[in-house]
Amino acid sequence: MLPQLKHRLIIGLSLVIGGLGWLLALGALTAADGSTGLSLMDARIGTPNAVLILIAAGIPAIVLALLTASTGNPLTGVFTLCGSLLLLGCMGGSIDGYLRRADLPNGYRLLAVESVIWVFFLALVIFLIDGLRARVRPGLQMLTPKHHLGTRTQLTLPGAKPLLAGLITAAGGAFICNLLIQSTDGGQVNGSLILGFGVAALIGNMAVPQRNPVMILLSPMLVAIVAYLWVAHAHPTTDSLLMDLYSHNFLNLTLALPIQYASAGVTGCTLGVGLAQTLEHVRHTTTVTA
Repeated sequence: MLPQLKHRLIIGLSLVIGGLGWLLALGALTAADGSTGLSLMDARIGTPNAVLILIAAGIPAIVLALLTASTGNPLTGVFTLCGSLLLLGCMGGSIDGYLRRADLPNGYRLLAVESVIWVFFLALVIFLIDGLRARVRPGLQMLTPKHHLGTRTQLTLPGAKPLLAGLITAAGGAFICNLLIQSTDGGQVNGSLILGFGVAALIGNMAVPQRNPVMILLSPMLVAIVAYLWVAHAHPTTDSLLMDLYSHNFLNLTLALPIQYASAGVTGCTLGVGLAQTLEHVRHTTTVTA
């Protein structure tokens, strides 16, 4: 079920304004040689400063994510946060530049560390939004639709069922995305991550029905961490890694950057969970009517 028109307008404006805010970090996050592939680990201003710049540039997106989550389904907050980040990931280009400038295979270990940073950042923002939206909502009654499918959704510390749903999503997303990703092209990678994790999140949420999809939303980052560490372990030398890369005998999941997992991957998960909620609503409505 699509959000009501006024909420769709809020989501659209949030994506645009949030995306423009993220773009302010583009110059700072670009590598010193100007090559493609944004990474916090080799940004021209250094990793600590890059993290601070990223947080500062993301403030408009975070505030607008709180607005959208407070006026409708909480999932829309995560969707606008990561959907707007997708613009920065696209403008940063493909992983090709990073592979040329990085000290491989150690460069993939650094990407795993960066993925951990993204996990903490996303989890912190998600929990912050979920904790504040109930307080913000009363002041936004004019913007809040009367009906949406996220009334029982909570994005809090996960229990056993949310963890299981997240693991199912991670496994399914890794399998599907590894098949879909066929090149380092940014558009192909981002599209594969959205589609792959969208389908996987749908499967995970329907296989283990529960109201806390936080682990489903963070599952792309889990996949990224495992994939990067596996490649770094499986290729002890630069030559062996490059030989497999250029002979197309490579784990396709590692052709995506952490920022692409955090933007396209998580965005796909929000779409998959949203579709699962719609299907559950249709099934319940049909059962009640019958």
